[in-house]
Amino acid sequence: MSEQKNRVSITGVNSGPMIFGGTSHGDIVGGVVNVGPDTGAELVVLVEQLREEIRTRELPKQEVIDDALEELGEAAKAPGDATPAVPVSRWEKVKKLLAGTADLTGLVVRISEQVGKLWPN
Repeated sequence: MSEQKNRVSITGVNSGPMIFGGTSHGDIVGGVVNVGPDTGAELVVLVEQLREEIRTRELPKQEVIDDALEELGEAAKAPGDATPAVPVSRWEKVKKLLAGTADLTGLVVRISEQVGKLWPN
């Protein structure tokens, strides 16, 4: 029979005291973010949907939006290879340029959630 080991799985961005058996064992200041294999793929699909929506409209700075979305989609294909500040800044730029397009709000929110999962903070 194999020996059973105690394991703790911490997902997401965590901070605070680690308490076991009622005793504090110090603070945890980080953790492994467990985004799952589908997060990047889902983001790629959502970005492509938004790009298709953008192509059917005449928006100010439409080319800038499309270029930023293309970069975001490429970063989502290999999220661990991207410097987090780059795709996050591209997405922030797109959100700012899309302000006022209420019919795209649902898609924008879903992309924001995926960006937050892949590149927290």
